[in-house]
Amino acid sequence: MFTWYRPLDSRIEVFTPFEELLGKLNTENIEYHLMGDMNCDMIADCYDNDTQELKALADIYGIKQLINEATRITPTSGTLIELIYTNTPDKIVCSGVKHISISDHSLVFTYRKLSINASSNGHNTIIYRDFRNFNRKNFRNDIASLNWDVMYNSSNPNEMWFHWKSKFLTTVDKHARMK
Repeated sequence: MFTWYRPLDSRIEVFTPFEELLGKLNTENIEYHLMGDMNCDMIADCYDNDTQELKALADIYGIKQLINEATRITPTSGTLIELIYTNTPDKIVCSGVKHISISDHSLVFTYRKLSINASSNGHNTIIYRDFRNFNRKNFRNDIASLNWDVMYNSSNPNEMWFHWKSKFLTTVDKHARMK
């Protein structure tokens, strides 16, 4: 799994390292998923040069974009700029968008098929989240009530990701414990 952020005002050359990554992944013949805010609107009536470049790279390397509805919604527009690409779309159960009102960017997700092989001694340990008593409304309320200021006060994306992930997983653990 790889993530990529392409700044809105970046030059077309930003695609060079992205293409190099795709080429390396392609030669290694491994399954991969690329996701991120790529700032290329895949539902625009007319594609700009950057979006055309991204679509061309996807075609060259045979990767499929899984998201098909607007991911950034404002009062006057909707764009599909948060994208998920994979070279193994047959292994994907479903994918989509969740509008959770933390920002004007929505959450994108994908579920991958899993298979569990029996262990050699006949015993398996499976760790999973218990969603039997999960209450979606309470979870959303808890997420919405979190103080996200620490993220907005940082300019370091790695630090922002760490804080977001920590807050999110703490809340998930409260509502769906690991078993």
